[in-house]
Amino acid sequence: MPLPDQPTYLTLHEHGDVLVVGFTMRMLNDEENIEQLGQELFSLVEQFNWLKLVLDMTNVEYVTSSVLGKLITLHRKLHRSQGRLVLFGFSPGVDSILRTSKLLTYFSVAESCDAAVAQLAS
Repeated sequence: MPLPDQPTYLTLHEHGDVLVVGFTMRMLNDEENIEQLGQELFSLVEQFNWLKLVLDMTNVEYVTSSVLGKLITLHRKLHRSQGRLVLFGFSPGVDSILRTSKLLTYFSVAESCDAAVAQLAS
């Protein structure tokens, strides 16, 4: 499947029909262009037709509620297209935010990249 040219906020690695998406910024907050981040994420589904995404959160130390909103929207877009999303690699700060907001039960999570890819391969 095709990939976008040089996204600003994302790193992309193909594993067969699964796309592993990493983040280039450690602090995903409103100082950054969250709208552009959202568009880069959404385009993976809407323009490039990736339906199995793994979000690698290992580089991320902090996320704001607006970023969580983008992740929820991405999850919904994938769900409507019969796609799936798995997250892994939470820092203590991100884990705490996801736990407090009850999103660890909303999103599918895995212990590692290999485990996340394996979840989507089944």
